[in-house]
Amino acid sequence: MDYSVSGSVVVYNKPDDACKTVESIKKYGGDNFTLYVIDNNSAEKIGETLQKSFDAQYILLDENLGFGKGHNQVLDRLESKYHFIINPDILINENTIKNLCRFMDSHPDVAIACPKVLHPDGTVQYIAKRKPSLMSLVARRIHLPFLKKVEDDYLAKDMDQDTDFEVDFCTGCFFVIRTEVFKEIGGFDPDYFLYFEDADITMKAKQKGKAWYAPCADVIHFWHRETASSKRMFMLQVKSMFIYFKKWGFRLF
Repeated sequence: MDYSVSGSVVVYNKPDDACKTVESIKKYGGDNFTLYVIDNNSAEKIGETLQKSFDAQYILLDENLGFGKGHNQVLDRLESKYHFIINPDILINENTIKNLCRFMDSHPDVAIACPKVLHPDGTVQYIAKRKPSLMSLVARRIHLPFLKKVEDDYLAKDMDQDTDFEVDFCTGCFFVIRTEVFKEIGGFDPDYFLYFEDADITMKAKQKGKAWYAPCADVIHFWHRETASSKRMFMLQVKSMFIYFKKWGFRLF
């Protein structure tokens, strides 16, 4: 690549995951890749630990700004062609960045794209989604037989996961966005602390171009699903859901 690429990782506790993520990015990101690590005032001061081990740009915050506002801290610093949003529980490989950049190069009408995301055992995580609805989110939380079709439709399970296709929702665990688009739309909406900011930014990016699923690249995601085990996280998700519906319109199904 004859242009620069950037990526940001927002870290908050869970130092083991974060170290593995940053290590994989520094190993496979490439010479033209600039990595920004934003520490959301984590108790373990992960940013300080990583700073001693890896060459990257570090932003150590005095408070926890949340996922989207954390990533927004790099907006004024970016001079890249493409910017990657990366969760601190992601592992990339030698082809991830290269293949997604090539995809974006060959699809100038695409503003934002997500790769194939795999569980550590190699099975597919369905992250290229359709627009959220109330019942699709209920189906993700309450596993009842009559809701399975609703959940499957939301996760686009009818689509071939080995073929690229247009999507409504690029999940925030890992995606690439044109840097000029990221800046034009003002990054993530700061009204969200956590959850649905990725659905929101996809909708904003789609005002500038298409959103696409590109399985030419893949990553491994150590998915923790904290909403299933934490009442606080679940309530944050509900709050963000209503922010999203207020902004983009309520959908029952």
